[in-house]
Amino acid sequence: MTKRRDDGKGHPPASGDAVPEATLAAIEQALGHRFRDRAILVTALTHPSLIDVTKVSYERLEFLGDAVLGLVVAEHLYRLFPDASEGELTRIKSSVVSRTALSHLGKRLRLIEHLRMAKGMHQQGPIPRSVQANAAEALIGALYCDAGIEPARTFVLEQLGSLIRRSSSSKRPATNHKSLLQLHTQELGLGTPTYEVLTTHGPDHERTFEVRALLGKRAFPSASGASKKKAEQRAAKNALREMKAEVAPEDGDDRDDEVSAARARARRNV
Repeated sequence: MTKRRDDGKGHPPASGDAVPEATLAAIEQALGHRFRDRAILVTALTHPSLIDVTKVSYERLEFLGDAVLGLVVAEHLYRLFPDASEGELTRIKSSVVSRTALSHLGKRLRLIEHLRMAKGMHQQGPIPRSVQANAAEALIGALYCDAGIEPARTFVLEQLGSLIRRSSSSKRPATNHKSLLQLHTQELGLGTPTYEVLTTHGPDHERTFEVRALLGKRAFPSASGASKKKAEQRAAKNALREMKAEVAPEDGDDRDDEVSAARARARRNV
């Protein structure tokens, strides 16, 4: 029996009993990338239960993939919601990179069917969902290693973009209409709204601002507030109403069916 060796980079060779060609091709298609070094992909599909045979598993790539995933999602949220607080960004990010979300991703990719695992794993009953989540992170790590950050970013946002939208519109504070408006306009490919101060009234200690939201050349009904920030939030709410888009209810009850219906109406009317 020939002793199995790695390739000097911590990856098993992508030949012999590694992974069938059809499996590699299917994973590459799902990732939208053909690997230059398929040994990395083989490693990402190798469960730790085979560590005694292969000497490597997906655990190191899982570690890396977790960091890449966190960076991609955090940067996306930072840019998408410029007015959201650190706490709100953390809440959204936590739901997007959760074990549950990654398990669903692994299930969509049918990773359990593709992973190399010890035979005893299947004899112990259903494979834990955590295995799918770990393997999904490993694939992200492998994609980053072979192709860099941009393909990894594209894959993550394509796969988790809808979850980001659902998480960002769930239990959002009623005053965060600027972020809601920006999310809605970007979903529709309409760009990013801006805000224009029309007038200010009153003394410095009791000033009132009148602001309107702008989307390209389109101006929405203005709104007033005791601060520029409050006036912008109210102007964003007016814009959302005029576009017949989602407006966060005052009680925070933001049901998915209502959100979906609002967005469908907006696409028909904008």
